[in-house]
Amino acid sequence: MTSPSREPRKGLDRAIWRWLWAAALLLCALLMAAKIVPQSPWRGAIDTRITAMLPEQERSPLAARAESLDDTANRLVILVGSRDASAAARKQRDAAAQALREALAPIARLDDGKSLESLRLPAEVQPALIAPSLGDLSDDDWQARALKQLFQPGGQRDLIRDPFGLAGAWQSWLTPANLSLSGGQLLLRAPASAGSVSEKQDSDEQNSEEGGSGYRLISATLTGSAYAMSDQQALEQAVNGVKADYPDIRLLRSGLVFHASNGAQQAKQEMSTIGLGSLIGVLLLLWAVFRTPRRLPMLLVPVATGVLFALPLTWWAFGSLHVLTLAFGASLIGISIDYVLHLECMRRLATTNGRGGLAALWPGLTLGLCSSLAAYLAITLTPMPGLRQMGMFAALGLIGAWLSVRLWLPQLPLSAQATREDSPAARAAGCLARAIPGKRSWQALGLLLLAALASLYGLRSDDRLTQLNPSPASLINEQREVQRLLAEPDGLRYLIVQAETDAALLTRLHALEDTFQQLNARQQLGHWASLAQQLPTLEQQQANLGAMRERTRTLLPQVLNTAGLPPELITRAEQAIADAHPLRPADWVALPAGEMGQRLWLDSRSAAIGIVRFGDVTAEGSAALARLAADDDSLEYVDQVARLSTTLGRIRSEMAWLVGGAVVLISLLLALRYRRSTWRALLPPLGGLVLTLSALTLAGVGLNLFHLLGLLLVLGIGLDAGIFCAEHPARRSLSATASDAAQTSASRASQASLLAISLSCASSLLAFGLLSFSQTPALAALGLACLLGLSATWCLVPFARS
Repeated sequence: MTSPSREPRKGLDRAIWRWLWAAALLLCALLMAAKIVPQSPWRGAIDTRITAMLPEQERSPLAARAESLDDTANRLVILVGSRDASAAARKQRDAAAQALREALAPIARLDDGKSLESLRLPAEVQPALIAPSLGDLSDDDWQARALKQLFQPGGQRDLIRDPFGLAGAWQSWLTPANLSLSGGQLLLRAPASAGSVSEKQDSDEQNSEEGGSGYRLISATLTGSAYAMSDQQALEQAVNGVKADYPDIRLLRSGLVFHASNGAQQAKQEMSTIGLGSLIGVLLLLWAVFRTPRRLPMLLVPVATGVLFALPLTWWAFGSLHVLTLAFGASLIGISIDYVLHLECMRRLATTNGRGGLAALWPGLTLGLCSSLAAYLAITLTPMPGLRQMGMFAALGLIGAWLSVRLWLPQLPLSAQATREDSPAARAAGCLARAIPGKRSWQALGLLLLAALASLYGLRSDDRLTQLNPSPASLINEQREVQRLLAEPDGLRYLIVQAETDAALLTRLHALEDTFQQLNARQQLGHWASLAQQLPTLEQQQANLGAMRERTRTLLPQVLNTAGLPPELITRAEQAIADAHPLRPADWVALPAGEMGQRLWLDSRSAAIGIVRFGDVTAEGSAALARLAADDDSLEYVDQVARLSTTLGRIRSEMAWLVGGAVVLISLLLALRYRRSTWRALLPPLGGLVLTLSALTLAGVGLNLFHLLGLLLVLGIGLDAGIFCAEHPARRSLSATASDAAQTSASRASQASLLAISLSCASSLLAFGLLSFSQTPALAALGLACLLGLSATWCLVPFARS
């Protein structure tokens, strides 16, 4: 067993630096504990919001206010349906809905019970609001309606303020036709006119029932936060418990909390599978080459310290930690293990006592760290918070791993057997060293690179927002079905309508209804929500008031006479309707009945502003709405999906320029050290980038932001490989007076470097290549780029050494 030499230590070899690094890690452990201990006042949150990764959006002040009204993060809707139309199945459905309500009570406020009861209007505005179903009634019909209100069991009997039963008709008109109150619970049936192809059969089954068919509607608002993992777990336990007790029911879920919970669970699963898979792969590699099982845990110390150093500092710097950062951090093993591999290979193959001769290693290792930091710190310059967090995590992790390798690992004793010339590591290095490309290989490589460069002419981008959505298709389909059944717009596309007065605004909104109907008829627009669907124009309300005053004066006396009631009631009814007035939008949204209109009205002193929110919109429909707004200064059309896609494209472009600038800067730094051998350091990273982009182009894959992030990782890992190819090439030029010992030492250092580079590329492929199997589209794109790029980089290493 060889141990470190006893000669005086200088610089970073002094013990004081090792103790200072241990103290820094202890402080990081305390910071980490403050974030994860449940009782800690500084406990941090794991952020699952996709929007948290995005920068502040460029939008008008009105658009910003409109989107603030649509903050429904804590709202959730659950539809409980039966599997068939039997009475027993409906009974199970109702029991399951009631059980779910009870399970949700501790964590959410149930608010669906007020949906029908709160639609009644104040008596002073009701005469101005006549349901369209009453618009064509004759005088005889009005009288019959008034008598029906008097004598029908359960009918309305307010002869003074509403003798003709306007309130009931208005409430029925505002209530969706497929929503009713049955057995004390809201019952939702599928709309009769529209259908979803994927759920057509189930909708037909639900509508075929008699009486109690459809879904029981549960609408609630979380009392906590949709992003709090404790609330997510409590909700999942409530839902899963009911599903376990009633396995034959059918649940449809809608709400951000379900997507956030799924994202958190998926991130945990991928951290365990991808991180564990990477760790196992690296351990097998190390064991196969070094054959020292007891030493393997010590070699992974830099990986652990890198994560310990990066995680709490990043968490404290940003306040919360995104799940994608955690998944990204799980793959930090792939690059931080590089430093361990170079040190271990050099100690085993190019030193005599496991320590002497390491001075030649530190310049290359330090330059590799600096080049990687330059690449990762470029991410922190982007305006995307999620990428800045990833960049900071990676940079701090690499610094922590490098410090552990530099300060601690050289102090570990190394057995004499490890440095034998016939050791497994020496044999593996010898086999790899024989891979020297010949003239034909160089010619083939030149042609390949030329063809790859030519293919880049067809490179295209793909900035669609779907790359940021990690939710499974089943959950997305459930939410779409809920929105279809409830005819609820998703709020991603909307139209801002301005007018000088509220009267002019209602008139303009009603005029726009014809345009929306035409788009709907062409199947370019699904459902939409507008104040025009809730309030008549003020002109129409004034006409309604006039008509109802006339009916009160002429028809009500006949009704009272037929019913045998005293005529004195007429005077009181006429006085009540004389005090009636129209209902303006600002007053409507302040009423309990107008809660549904609060998302459709912007309070402003200078103008009347309404919002029309759209559901499903095709590309043609969105273009038509954009043209409509472009031709009218009073309209502003906002498509948040297109806007976010544009933002992603802009960030991708900015990041490409940052990466290009980093490459130029790094190339200049490398040229200062390696002069004519600079090409050796640049061939693996730049060649890997070109070949990866070519492969994506030929496969028809559009380049997105996360492919570019993967290429940045390829650049960092490739630079490490290239730097050590330049530091220790296969044929080092030695002077004629160089001793055999010097030539042997150079040869062994070159072989040690090649073995470390190969192990590094293999471990990085395990770490980052496994991300291509992620269910998160963003991580899968990053993993694909790494898989292609690192494979190409590894294949270029023999050329860079020769």
